[in-house]
Amino acid sequence: MGKEVSVTKALKGKIQIKKGIITVYGSEELLHKNLFKKLKEQFGGYQLYYGEEIELEDLIKLFGERSLFSGGKSSLYIIWQAEKFLNKLRKKQKEKLKKLLSNKVTNIVVFSITKDLKEAELRSDPYKSLLEVSQIVFTAKSLNRAQISSIIRKKFASAGIKISEEAVNYLLESFPDLVQLKNELEKILTYAVGKREITLEEIKELSEGSGKYTVFDFQNAFFSGDLSQSLKILSSLMEGLTSYERTLTALKLEGLILSTVNKLLIAKERVKKGESLKSFSKELGLYYPFQVVQFEGWLSRWEIQKLLKIIKLLYRFDANVKLKFLL
Repeated sequence: MGKEVSVTKALKGKIQIKKGIITVYGSEELLHKNLFKKLKEQFGGYQLYYGEEIELEDLIKLFGERSLFSGGKSSLYIIWQAEKFLNKLRKKQKEKLKKLLSNKVTNIVVFSITKDLKEAELRSDPYKSLLEVSQIVFTAKSLNRAQISSIIRKKFASAGIKISEEAVNYLLESFPDLVQLKNELEKILTYAVGKREITLEEIKELSEGSGKYTVFDFQNAFFSGDLSQSLKILSSLMEGLTSYERTLTALKLEGLILSTVNKLLIAKERVKKGESLKSFSKELGLYYPFQVVQFEGWLSRWEIQKLLKIIKLLYRFDANVKLKFLL
C-alpha cells in the first residue's frame, strides 16, 4: 500500500503522482471535490465515471487506454463513488479485479470512495487489494468542529470581514454538511462585499438555517424563469411575518432584483462590445465560479427589452409600497 496522506495536507502543495492507481476514501465529499479540482489544475483535466454505472470490463480500458490527443501522456480518470462499483462485485469478480489490479496501468486512475472504511473492510477484498496497489491513498475523513470553525474564520478574514464567535457557532449548528456550508458562506460573503463586519442577525436573515429558503434562492428562481418556484420561495419568505416585516422583505427583494437587472444590462452591453463575462465578472460582484456560471445562464435568458420593463415595474412597485407604508 502506498503512503497515506490527508487530502487537506495534499491540497497545500503539488501532488506528486505518476501513472498508476490512486485511492481516496472518506465521507467528506467536499474534500474529494477539492482534490479533483487540484488534479484538474495540475494535469489539465480528467474524465469522470460513476461507480454505480461502471462495470469490471470498463477497467481494462481505463487502466491501459491513452487518449489520441494526450501526446503520449497518461490520461486521468476518476471513478466517483467507487464503493458502489466495488460493493456489487461477487466473489469471482473480486478475484478478477485482483488480477486486473496486478497488471500494468498506463493511465492515472483515481478510485474515489465516499465513505469511511471500517477496519474489517480495510483488511478484506476488494478494498484490501485496491489499497495494496495504490501508489497514494488519500483520506477525506470528516473534519472536526475546530477544523470547520477555522475554515469559516479564514474565509471571512481573507475577505477582510470581522465575524463574531456567536455567528461562527450559528453557522456550525445550522449547516453540518460541509458542501452546504461552503455554498452558504459564498452567498454570505457575496452579500458582505465592502463590509468590515457582518453581524449574527444579518447572517440569520440571509441563511435562516438549514432547509429554509433565502433571498438568493428567490433571485436564482426568478432570473432562471421558474415562476412556480419563485412563488413558492416568496410564500416561504413571507410566512409568519408581520405587516411591517413583509414590507421590509419586499423592499429587500426589490433591491436585489433591481441590482441584478442593472448588472445584467451592464453585462449585455459589454459582451456586445466583444468582452467576455469572465474578464469583468469581479466588477459586477461575481467573485466565485458558481456565480459566473449562474449569471451566464441568466444573461442568455433575458433580453434587454424585458430587463428594461422590469425596471419600470420595480419603480412603480417601489412607489406603491412606500406610499401605502407611509399611510
